[in-house]
Amino acid sequence: MKRKLQIIIRASIAFVLSPSALAQDGPSLNTNGPDDTRVRVPHARRPNHLNQAVKASDVIGTTVKNYLDEKLGKVKDLAVDLESGRIVLVILSTGGWIGMGDTMAAVPPEILHHDTAYKVFRILDTDKEKLKGAPKFALSQWSACCDSNHLSSVYEYYDEESVFGFIQKGNEAPDGRPELDGPLNMASTYKADGAWTKDPISNDSQCMIPASRLGQVQKSSKLMGLPVLNLQNEKVGRVENLLVDLPSGRIVAVIISSGRFLGMNGEMSAVPPTTLRFTADRATLQLDASKGMLSQAPHFKANQWPDFSQPSYAGVVYHAYHVEPYFDTNATTAADNAARNIRDHDNRTLTPLTPGHSQADVDTTAQIRQAIITANNMSMDARYVEIITIDGWVTLRGPVDTIEEKNRIGEIAGRIARSENVDNQLQVKLTASNN
Repeated sequence: MKRKLQIIIRASIAFVLSPSALAQDGPSLNTNGPDDTRVRVPHARRPNHLNQAVKASDVIGTTVKNYLDEKLGKVKDLAVDLESGRIVLVILSTGGWIGMGDTMAAVPPEILHHDTAYKVFRILDTDKEKLKGAPKFALSQWSACCDSNHLSSVYEYYDEESVFGFIQKGNEAPDGRPELDGPLNMASTYKADGAWTKDPISNDSQCMIPASRLGQVQKSSKLMGLPVLNLQNEKVGRVENLLVDLPSGRIVAVIISSGRFLGMNGEMSAVPPTTLRFTADRATLQLDASKGMLSQAPHFKANQWPDFSQPSYAGVVYHAYHVEPYFDTNATTAADNAARNIRDHDNRTLTPLTPGHSQADVDTTAQIRQAIITANNMSMDARYVEIITIDGWVTLRGPVDTIEEKNRIGEIAGRIARSENVDNQLQVKLTASNN
């Protein structure tokens, strides 16, 4: 079967490159097979959109292939600058086929396309020979391989110069400000009278990496497990994982085990990466948030992860910490909460539904989600109920706190999709007050 697939893929690529195919007025894709578009057309890269939110632990170890289904290696690690939320490089282990043992290569994150059907990452126009000729990466020379010149050569080699604009020359912060001091969302400015003031800085400024900090770019695997303190030096928890958006070269969120600190064992908090900064010894992270802010921001159970790839949900996380998202919160990705109900405590009683993937269905789901999130006095469970839209028909599932919430959400969905097209299966949680 695998051999047949390779033959089909090679034949597809050969056809695209043939003179007869190139002579056509425009692209004409064969839609007879489900694999055709995936093989021949890379995923769209939208820098100002939330393209995906994948656990870094799931990315590490994943096989990387090209579009001829040739194995190029595996993801060894991610080189990241946590304080700016940037993924600087993806480190590949090429497994010794070059004849030099376990050789490392580095590629820009933007060239990797997640092929979820085969659970691999693919690089469109790279083969073993191209990877062999790429600028080398040595784990033993980490700092040198992450300096500005070497990074520039890597991005240039893969024709990705257009996205290599996140290095800020010198030690000054943007707008002529000195290196950041104190809480990350503030910059210290020297006044004429000799005093220092702290002013908010823009999201664009936070997402730049000072050239002087490139030598401190971290392995994502080393960040997991680091302790996290708040501004009062109270232990908040530790880093459990990173959520990464490779097509944008961004860290979407840092997942912190905050349950003990909040008095809710098993709870996790997602925080924007730019709310974190290293302490002087770089052995601990400090979160620019009070306990009250952390407790009021979205948190979730360790076995019930929300769908962070939805801009509406991820946007709520950013706004809870007063950070401007790098992505458009009104945009949509795939169908919302498609595969599972993350808030349902016993989904074995539910019949699985496959959501529609038409743009109309995706837009309907996104509009309902946005309206629920922005409604006043909604509980956290209510804000993230499961919404499944199929051919215009909407099904609502998951627990809510009160019958009033169930009815309000049903009314919101009815206004957007028409009440006769809404199946409200929301369940009111059993509590002492409603027994």
